[in-house]
Amino acid sequence: SLSTSAPSFSKLTDEDVTFFRSVLNTSDVITDKEALAQYNTDWMNKYHGKSTVALRPRTTEQVSQILKHCNERRLPVVPQGGNTGLVGGSVAVEDEVVMTLAGMDKILEIDEFAGTATCQSGVVLQSLQEAVEAKGYTVPLDLGAKGSCHIGGNVATNAGGLRFLRYGSLHGTVLGVEAVL
Repeated sequence: SLSTSAPSFSKLTDEDVTFFRSVLNTSDVITDKEALAQYNTDWMNKYHGKSTVALRPRTTEQVSQILKHCNERRLPVVPQGGNTGLVGGSVAVEDEVVMTLAGMDKILEIDEFAGTATCQSGVVLQSLQEAVEAKGYTVPLDLGAKGSCHIGGNVATNAGGLRFLRYGSLHGTVLGVEAVL
């Protein structure tokens, strides 16, 4: 059973949703109950949340503005990527704001000389694998969920996968992270 939100958190208001719509495209502020179902349930249909809004930012600046507002208002936020985790960590417990990073899905650079890739957190692992393989490189991570899991979630959870014994921990191959605090 999932626990309830801390009493010190604020409740989401119509004014909050209006603010989110001023930062994001209207289509990136999801409030329709049916459309929210995918954000309120994990992929195994084991955990179910009650969020009334999911946000799909597309830039770091949008993430920053949303998190600043939520911090000032004491609104809890649940980050969500591919929603392929096995423990329900990306599912809202109560009425938290779900921030899906699926809209941040760009591979920004593949540096063939350094053998590095720079990408946003919402890049699907398989897309990254295909892009670097086209340049003669390999992503040191391979998972069964590679067609839907996001690299941001892989890094956040230090995903191991099928190539762990050969390449080691994923954290050992990450050179940097752009974080919004």
